[in-house]
Amino acid sequence: MQSYTIDSPVENIEDLYKTYKPHLISIAYRMLGSRSDAEDMVQDLFISIHGYLNDNINNIKSYLSKMMINRCLNELKSVRKKRISYVGNWLPEPTVHLIEDSPLESVERQDTISYAFLILMDKLTPLERAVFILREVFAYDHSEIGEIFNKSEVNCRKIYSRVKKKVNVSSEENEKLSTHPIEEKELVTRFISALSNGNIQSLLDLLTEDVIFVADGGGKVSAAINPIFSKERVLVILNALSSSRFPDSNAQLVDVNGQQGILLTKEGIPTGVICFEWDAETMNIQRIYFIVNPDKLQQISVNGKTEAFKLNPLVNP
Repeated sequence: MQSYTIDSPVENIEDLYKTYKPHLISIAYRMLGSRSDAEDMVQDLFISIHGYLNDNINNIKSYLSKMMINRCLNELKSVRKKRISYVGNWLPEPTVHLIEDSPLESVERQDTISYAFLILMDKLTPLERAVFILREVFAYDHSEIGEIFNKSEVNCRKIYSRVKKKVNVSSEENEKLSTHPIEEKELVTRFISALSNGNIQSLLDLLTEDVIFVADGGGKVSAAINPIFSKERVLVILNALSSSRFPDSNAQLVDVNGQQGILLTKEGIPTGVICFEWDAETMNIQRIYFIVNPDKLQQISVNGKTEAFKLNPLVNP
């Protein structure tokens, strides 16, 4: 892991911000399931340490990672309490990009993770999530993880082993993006056409028998409060969706966490995101996630551009 010594914090803080911002956002997004919260947390972290990095730090990446993890753990404690009163299903905030994004923006998305991975992370305790992410995703040694959490290397190994058994899959399986992008694009286009034209029965062979539909309205927008199970019942909810939302919306193919998905807009304002979990062998849909909570759609830019971080607070705190 990179070693970095800070001699002049005032001069180096901007360089540190630019260098480690992607890594820290990756940690926070996986921990919190919210891109907007992750970006805000990284910004706040650098504002808080500006002017306080007066001692030599042997490993700045590890130091910043530890600070970010601790902030995320504190945030998750607060989030858990808020979830008790959350209306309906809670789903992570999707990362959405237009298919026609520029090559530069595509390069910036190389660290994109699948939506299924974010769903998986939400099933773990905050500590389990942190250990798993640092070890499996970022390849931290157990000794380094132990230093971050003030735990022994043996203890960290046990936590990691327990999590592996709990999720029963590797991060490679959960984080990987689509291996059938062309076929996936054709199927999602077919999905859009079916709902736009009200021809729901044409999707019959596209769904697995045990398909599940999960919607997140957060109590702010009408949405199914409980997951919908089985092909028959999911077709009914899709028919309702076709009749209620699609006639007044513009549906377009977009990139959702590195996979093909659907963005619904009304008068240029994002109103919903649909993404899928696929059966890798049959390329049938086994999960449909429908995010309509407006709080989770605010970061989506219809013109494909994202707002840049403001560095001014780092220079003039």
